[in-house]
Amino acid sequence: MMRLMGAEKVQTSELEEQLQNIFYPESVAIAGVSSRLDNPGTMLLRAIMDMGFEGPLYPVNPRHKEILGLACYPSVKAIPSPPALVILAVPPDAVPPVIAECVESGAGACVISTAGFSESGGQEGARLEREILDTTEGSSLRLVGPNCLGVYSSPGKVALFGGMRPDEGTVSCVSQSGSIASMLYLLGAERAIRYSKIVSSGNELDLNCADFLEYFAGDPETEMIVAYLEEVRDARRFLEIASRIKGEKPLLVWKAGLTEKGQSAAASHTGAVAGSEKIWLAAARQAGIVVLDDLADAAETMAIFYHLSRPRGRRVCVISPPGGIAVNSADAIEKNGLALPPLSETTVERLGGILPREGTSFTNPVDMGFGAVVPGNLREVVKTAASDENVDILMVVGGAPAYRKGDFGLLKMHSAEIREASTAIDKPMVVIGIPSGFAFPYMAELHWAGIPCYLSPNAACRALSKLLSFHGLLNG
Repeated sequence: MMRLMGAEKVQTSELEEQLQNIFYPESVAIAGVSSRLDNPGTMLLRAIMDMGFEGPLYPVNPRHKEILGLACYPSVKAIPSPPALVILAVPPDAVPPVIAECVESGAGACVISTAGFSESGGQEGARLEREILDTTEGSSLRLVGPNCLGVYSSPGKVALFGGMRPDEGTVSCVSQSGSIASMLYLLGAERAIRYSKIVSSGNELDLNCADFLEYFAGDPETEMIVAYLEEVRDARRFLEIASRIKGEKPLLVWKAGLTEKGQSAAASHTGAVAGSEKIWLAAARQAGIVVLDDLADAAETMAIFYHLSRPRGRRVCVISPPGGIAVNSADAIEKNGLALPPLSETTVERLGGILPREGTSFTNPVDMGFGAVVPGNLREVVKTAASDENVDILMVVGGAPAYRKGDFGLLKMHSAEIREASTAIDKPMVVIGIPSGFAFPYMAELHWAGIPCYLSPNAACRALSKLLSFHGLLNG
């Protein structure tokens, strides 16, 4: 991945300072905790404690003296020093008074996780949002939400939910949906994708997706940005920032609410007013945004950008034990604008020394036939194909119609051989796994070795085409 350097930074020092309270808080208060361990505020307190947060933690509830071994305060105003970050898990009508306490005490930022505001479509929710804005007017307090999951910061040791751990991640994410934010984190964990920061921005009453994009664009710990958006608030600024980092930091955006029914769903989810699909796609293309279609596409595209370096070109060599998948791969390559070059005579001759002559093909795709059941053959074929100057990218199908010593489909053997080969080649590689639960553990192994895996050639080629387009190589 690449870093955005020097003069290319787009974040302002004022915004950076304000968001430091969110991503690197020196202290955190949580209003709405209780003695019940299934209380949302208490679960979040536990999650932040488990992250190893190093600053003061202040539970807030007037009915308790202590929560999880920590002194509990009756109000935000009662905390001995102004908290950098206050997280609100209180009922909707209690939010404005707590916000007023935050302003009075000099708190730096608030995350309003509470739902029941403008997204509900009722007058009361909209009134409460206006009251919150009136309360913060003229103050320096910044707000995330309402109707959001919260913030994850690996370096700041803040969590969205239980089970999260600090990691040396390089991906940052803004999502207007809390559930999508959590799913992207979990799908990333399966694919060895490590996050630096995640923010569930909800209704974006104050800070919006353009603010977070600006911060991530200038953040040296962020090398790739992912977003789930139902409405691009401050759209002009968002696209301007995207254009500035075009070709530097990949910006992957899943824009939902592009159909009539989707727009209706978005309005009831985050109060979003969605826009035209044609306008969005045209603007995204001009700004260099990598467009995502759904959750699966997001996970697949993130994996290829995270794990693969810039390919030299778009020429793909397919290596497949099953012949049918090899044909399917050739179709997918052509449909997605990639190239399937012939292998050199030298490569063909070397392959003939590894594989049997019958039931195989040494062109491209390379059909290994029953040669794939011989231990070591797949590893050597991958290394041989990678040495061909006509090849930029390797696409390897793992698995064969065979069984040996409990290894169904030879998935264990092929996973090990692909990982071994990857350490001896200097070209990017993707793997096509059998779409079966049998293959999933081995696909995870490969991801953790930095090799993105897909359940079909079409999925792999779609992801490759996005990577190549980002690097300006698709038509090269």
